[in-house]
Amino acid sequence: MKTCYLCGGDIEQRVVEVEVEGVVVKNVPAEVCTQCGEKYFKTKIATFIQKVTSYINERKKEYFADVF
Repeated sequence: MKTCYLCGGDIEQRVVEVEVEGVVVKNVPAEVCTQCGEKYFKTKIATFIQKVTSYINERKKEYFADVF
């Protein structure tokens, strides 16, 4: 079993919700520390989260430009 780099706790597979820059991505597979809650993502998943966040933030700029 893997251990957490931060606290040494056990790591388990979970499906989580991630918030980055105000964008929430649900149902994301991750490895999560059972002790401190630190989340670890495979590179492919982290890239996906970054792309989704970037896409949403760019669309927000387009649609909300005249609002604020």
